[in-house]
Amino acid sequence: MNLLDLFVLQHVQVSELHAELLRVSKEGGTQDAKVELNLTPRLLKTDTGGSLPAYQVSARLSCRGGTESQPGPVFSAQVAFEALYQQTSGEPMDIAQFTTNHSSLTRQLYPLLQHELRALLNRLGLEQIHLPFDIAAKLQTTAGQPVRVSGALH
Repeated sequence: MNLLDLFVLQHVQVSELHAELLRVSKEGGTQDAKVELNLTPRLLKTDTGGSLPAYQVSARLSCRGGTESQPGPVFSAQVAFEALYQQTSGEPMDIAQFTTNHSSLTRQLYPLLQHELRALLNRLGLEQIHLPFDIAAKLQTTAGQPVRVSGALH
């Protein structure tokens, strides 16, 4: 089920920007980067029992880069958003059903997070990082599991 067919994004707010250059890498070439996207939904209280529900989704994109020759990360960066989704059609969706299908929201939230993360990494002087612009259309994740996104540092 694609929640974007039943819900509209009403509001997005940046809740966290954090980046750290842990050590300067003198090496050229490609370095591995682990990119992870986590979504955590929660039901917001509605005023009346007959209205359609709203959900707040905490979205967090983190990236850690390192080299094969030296242990430990070279850099760490993380951005987080709080997104508010309002159901606009259909029968009211309960939290269990929303949570089961919330990974369908990643196609909408990932580009926003990726844009903020790219700007944060540029401020650290890491312009050479190539994050994916999009993620797979069909995500099969279970509730609470992060979405793994491949990334590389050149």
